[in-house]
Amino acid sequence: DPIDGAVTSVITYTATDNGGATSASATVSVPFTTVTIVGSVFNDPNAGNVDNSTGSANLVPSGMYANLIDNNGKVVTTATVGTNGAYTLGSVNGGNYTVVLSTTQGTIGNNAPAASVTSGYVNTGEFNGTPNTGNTAPIDGASAIFTVSTANVTNINFGIQQPPTAVTGTLASQVNPGGTTSVTIPSSNFDGNDLSGGTIVSIKITTFPTNTTTITINGTPYNSGNFPVGGVTIPADVNGNPTQTIAIDPIDGAVTSVITYTATD
Repeated sequence: DPIDGAVTSVITYTATDNGGATSASATVSVPFTTVTIVGSVFNDPNAGNVDNSTGSANLVPSGMYANLIDNNGKVVTTATVGTNGAYTLGSVNGGNYTVVLSTTQGTIGNNAPAASVTSGYVNTGEFNGTPNTGNTAPIDGASAIFTVSTANVTNINFGIQQPPTAVTGTLASQVNPGGTTSVTIPSSNFDGNDLSGGTIVSIKITTFPTNTTTITINGTPYNSGNFPVGGVTIPADVNGNPTQTIAIDPIDGAVTSVITYTATD
């Protein structure tokens, strides 16, 4: 059982004949090598197959590490992910491993740090193989388990992206219409941006609006009792403006109704 690493184990021995004479020492040398694991973190705004889908040179934020983890959940080695997305894990022995992408650099021999990405980014996938040919569930910043034997391992790849942002806005103050009269919210007051080159396709009103009796979306009225638990998704144009009418009936009085929403690219 050799010690870990690229080493040569040397067995020194002698031979003895039937007359009791002993030879000079000889050796048997057993060389052992290690392998290298390489991969990339791709700026992947379309969140499809793991690849660089920005339409320009691959560029990812700094401050991320590729941590190699063994079957016991311990860190074997670690490498910095370059801003071009590339990383290299060297001097790896045979065995079964996974690579975890994290903003915390692991300490060799310690438990693996949790998967994480630079603030403002999210994971879009992981795939052990040629870029643009797959995406392995679940999307969690950890590669599928792979086996190291006698050859270098390539293409342990990850995808990340900057998700779209929904813009907060406030309408001009107006007189409460009272009763059951609804007020239509101009679509331009909803807004979404995608910094990574994607296109906004919808918004989702995630919770029932505050200080509101009824919200009507594309002609369908909802109150606090029948508003869907998962929210209501509404198609939007590339600017994040909904393409269906949204109107609210506020409760009576001097109130501010707040509609909480997200944007999806």
